[in-house]
Amino acid sequence: MNSEEQRARWDLKYEEGLPSLTEPDPFFISAYEKFVDPSFPNAGEALDLAGGLGRHALWLASRGWPVAVVDLSDVAIGKLSQAALELNVRLELLVGDASQYKFEPARFDLIVLFYHLDRSLFPKIVSALKPGGLLLGKMSLWWDSDGRLTTTANPLLRNELPSLISDLHVLHHHERPVRDRGVVEFVGKK
Repeated sequence: MNSEEQRARWDLKYEEGLPSLTEPDPFFISAYEKFVDPSFPNAGEALDLAGGLGRHALWLASRGWPVAVVDLSDVAIGKLSQAALELNVRLELLVGDASQYKFEPARFDLIVLFYHLDRSLFPKIVSALKPGGLLLGKMSLWWDSDGRLTTTANPLLRNELPSLISDLHVLHHHERPVRDRGVVEFVGKK
């Protein structure tokens, strides 16, 4: 599926409404409390890659974090812009494919990556973290328990993620089965 087809698919999903993508993920909240808040008690600068409707970006911005959000969907960014106005928070919003984002070296204290997998992004993500910066994420994983394919094309293999972020110190890495796939939850520190 090319970029335009992906954009149209996501625009349609966001137009129809995805209520499950408006509240922060429970793992995000627990990882924030355990790893992010102790490291950055006065907040820092964050990037939410493929941030969708901004469930994590809005949560961070409401706690004083300047947040940049990149997403492919014009619809998602439009809805996120409106939500930010209603909550009276500022976000840097960018419509575009995460792979085309211009990562600045050592810019971010926190990068959030949920359910978007592009293996080529990991070196760029690592370079964009400041020393001591954190990568917090969750994504689909191949869980070969019964031989069925997962819902995600080309998902991570079990225990693959640490090799993709080998320049980070892994603070948390947990893999588990969920329905027809697996998920991996992780926190890495530069």
